[in-house]
Amino acid sequence: MRVEQEDFQALAEHVDRVLDSIKELPEDTRAKALELKKAIEAFHEHALRKLVRTIRETDAGKGLLLKAVEDSAVYAMLFMHGIIKQDLFTRVAVVLEEVRPYMRSHGGDVELVKVEGETVYVRLHGACSGCSMSAKTLKDGVEEAIKARIPEIEEVVMAEEEVDTGYMLLPVLDDAGNLEQNGWLRGPSISQLEEGRQVRVSLEECDILLVRIDGKVMAFRNQCPHMGMSLDGGLVDGNAITCPWHGFRFNLSTGECITAPHMQLEPFPVRVEDQWIWVRIG
Repeated sequence: MRVEQEDFQALAEHVDRVLDSIKELPEDTRAKALELKKAIEAFHEHALRKLVRTIRETDAGKGLLLKAVEDSAVYAMLFMHGIIKQDLFTRVAVVLEEVRPYMRSHGGDVELVKVEGETVYVRLHGACSGCSMSAKTLKDGVEEAIKARIPEIEEVVMAEEEVDTGYMLLPVLDDAGNLEQNGWLRGPSISQLEEGRQVRVSLEECDILLVRIDGKVMAFRNQCPHMGMSLDGGLVDGNAITCPWHGFRFNLSTGECITAPHMQLEPFPVRVEDQWIWVRIG
C-alpha cells in the first residue's frame, strides 16, 4: 500500500510538472495543448460517470465503490471530475483557507465553528476581534467569498461561544519511574528527532508520528482523519503539518485540523526519559 501511495504521488507531481511546462509554450501552442487536456478530461469524465452509474445499480456494487474511493488515486480522480463532492462544511473550510492569507496580512484570522443549514458560523481571532470596524470588514469579506463560491449559503454569523478542543498536550518529563510497567512504550532516541522534522515509528503495531516543535515532543497516530492516509512525508511548516495526499493542514500543538476544524489528529501521551522518547497508547 505504501508503494502504491508513493507511485500515486509521483504521478500527480509529474502531471503538475507537465502543466507548468505548458505555461511556457507560445500562446497558440499552449491553447491547443490545454484544449487537448480538456477534451481528454471530458472523455474520462463521461466514461467514469457511466462506470460509477453501472456499479451503483446493485448493493454489492455500492459496497465496492465505497471501498474503491478509500484509495487516494481513485478518490482524487472522481473528485476532480465532480463525481464525488465534498460535504458543505469542508467546502466552506476550503474557501476560508483560500482567504486566510489576506486576513492574516491585516493581523486577523477566522475560525469555522459550524455550518447549520444555509448559515455559516465563524469566530474572529487576532487584531480584528477587538475592533468593530475591522470585524465588520473581515466578516463582510468572508461572507462575500463564501457566497460567491457556495451559492446555497445565505448568511454568515459571528459565533460568540467558546469551543473546547478537548486536547491537552502533556509536557516532556525527565523524572519517570518504571515506564514499561506503567504502559509506556520506548521509541527512538531524542537525538533522532530533529527540530521541525517528523519521524514515523511503529510501536505494538501502532503507526505513530513523532514531531519535535520548539523543543517539545508530540505524538499522534500516523493517520489523517480525512481518509485515513498516512501523514509521514507531509510538509512541516512552523507548528503545522500538511497531509501529503489531499492537502489537509493540522496544528501540531493541538492536533486540530486547520482546513476542516471538525476533524482532529489522535494524540498520544509522550515523555522523555534518559534521552529516550516514550509513548503511551490506549
